Amino acid sequence: TGTRVALAQNAGDLRFNEILVLNDSSAVDDFGVHTAWIEIFNSSYNTVNIGGCFLTDDLSNPTKYWIPTGDPATKISARCYTVFWADNHPTRGIFHLNFDLQEAKVLALYDANGKTLIDKVELPAENRPDVTYGRPTNDSKEWVFLEKSTPGANNDYSKKKSAGEVFRDKTIKNRSI
Repeated sequence: TGTRVALAQNAGDLRFNEILVLNDSSAVDDFGVHTAWIEIFNSSYNTVNIGGCFLTDDLSNPTKYWIPTGDPATKISARCYTVFWADNHPTRGIFHLNFDLQEAKVLALYDANGKTLIDKVELPAENRPDVTYGRPTNDSKEWVFLEKSTPGANNDYSKKKSAGEVFRDKTIKNRSI
């Protein structure tokens, strides 16, 4: 008999999903302020705690912003999102970073050891107010300017077929074969 190994979902399942550098009239933070924001997606089918990880806009300083541990708000549910405010006001709460995105060229997420890179995204040189840069779908590796800003939600807001519609279409197709 063989040994079974279970692979636990962890911070390695987190990734950047959508970023807004110039926020003139998009979402507001918990203080009612329009500020740059960064959305992180939990790609696993289990809750992942981002607490203890690091966010940075400077690859030579991977531990620039430590995400505090012990707060239930740092637990990201399966296939869900969390938003960090890049406002350079960390005293406003754990989701407010100690840097902004005005001069940022890159964003990186590091594991709790401060050395293991989880995800990285190169920011575009040109940004337009209220136009986000993100993955068109949760599973996409491509980054594009998005038509709609969706902080804390899926970037793919197109209408999907219901399970009933998919079943009906397959049944009709099979009858015609």
